[in-house]
Amino acid sequence: MGKHVAKRAHSADAPRTHRTRYVFIDESGDLGQYGSRFFTMAAVVVTEPKFTSRIIKKLRQRKLKKNIRQLPEIKANNSNRMIREYVLKKVQELDCEIFSIVVEKESIQEHLFEVKNQLYSEICGELLEKIDMDSGTLRIVIDKKDTNTLLRKGFDQYLHKRMDGSGAKITIEHKPSHLSNELQVVDFIAWAIQRKFNTGDCSYYPIIEEKIINREDMLL
Repeated sequence: MGKHVAKRAHSADAPRTHRTRYVFIDESGDLGQYGSRFFTMAAVVVTEPKFTSRIIKKLRQRKLKKNIRQLPEIKANNSNRMIREYVLKKVQELDCEIFSIVVEKESIQEHLFEVKNQLYSEICGELLEKIDMDSGTLRIVIDKKDTNTLLRKGFDQYLHKRMDGSGAKITIEHKPSHLSNELQVVDFIAWAIQRKFNTGDCSYYPIIEEKIINREDMLL
């Protein structure tokens, strides 16, 4: 894993904008030494998160049967093809950018599986370095996995240190995915990418492929 911040070059003539962008991050696969062959982390970058949230709201209203409409969280892994394609096609229409990192776990040094929190943080750092930074605000929302406050604080400190000098004002929020429609959308994206690499099923990936900014440079 890289230990430095990959600073993006800005054209001398390109204005540095002052805007707020929202980055929603989720993953698919696991970071155990065994299990899935690949681990995928994906981010959706938007300036208007309400439109991302509406994808899940409209899905519940228009596509889900009454007995599952009230489920606290909609996940790709537990959904049928109709639901998966609906969400991904709505992402295709969304004004957004997708970035992703796919890790083949065979390439990970064995001792890193014993420090999964550090490994997760480093992969997230690699993902964020794919995103063009400017002098605005980057509001990162990530699935709240750890109940341990110290682990979350360590994660935040690592990312702030790694992204220091990027030019952006960065805030990080850990939010349970069942309370975030946006994170549920990213779950479908990460699942579709993971599905392509882990099982060779490419039936979903092409729907969102054109939205993935670093699609030629996803495999870490």
